Amino acid sequence: MKVFGTDYDGVIINIEPQKALAFGELLNREWQINKREASNFWMGSGGTSRRSKFDYFYEKQFHKELIDEEYRSIADKFKNNLFKDFYPSVRLLDGALELLKFCKNNFDHRFISSGMPMQEIKDLVTMNGVSNYFEKIFGTDVIYKSKEEHFAEINNFWKPSEIIFVADAEEDMRVAKKFDAFAIGLTTNIDGERLLSAGANEIADNLHTVLEIIRKV
Repeated sequence: MKVFGTDYDGVIINIEPQKALAFGELLNREWQINKREASNFWMGSGGTSRRSKFDYFYEKQFHKELIDEEYRSIADKFKNNLFKDFYPSVRLLDGALELLKFCKNNFDHRFISSGMPMQEIKDLVTMNGVSNYFEKIFGTDVIYKSKEEHFAEINNFWKPSEIIFVADAEEDMRVAKKFDAFAIGLTTNIDGERLLSAGANEIADNLHTVLEIIRKV
């Protein structure tokens, strides 16, 4: 049984740089964190949950754990900003629709593994008009705290003989390698050598090349 999986932001769409800037501005305003430091951290911690990014800076700044109530407050501000100023204008990356159509016709199952909060990624995929290309859409929440939980669920539920996974972050490559997936690193936001070092089987600089690789696997 063949399964296709993908990250979302950085692969099907790409507003990670804009999110990074918005993250830096929010943390500077709310917690007096250096904007550039926060933005750079966002870009360097792709593939991890949004909660972990806020946790890191809260503990660094205030030397205590970020409680759930305070996290929900600042996370809601961030989410509302994204839905107001960024998500309405998002467009699919060149080659995304062709890739999704091919995978729908040639794989037994398809899933998204994202570090976004669960409901947010589901809403965004629906807004972008591509929810029908996926059977499972995973984000992070109290049950799925990382992408490792996503892959464990896929293995338990579908028991695939092969997983091909496309993503644009080092953490994604490490997780894919841990679960014996064929990992394709997309150099949307990060250097290809770093993706290869993290475990990518192949790298590509656009989705047309990703599709060529998948056809050959």
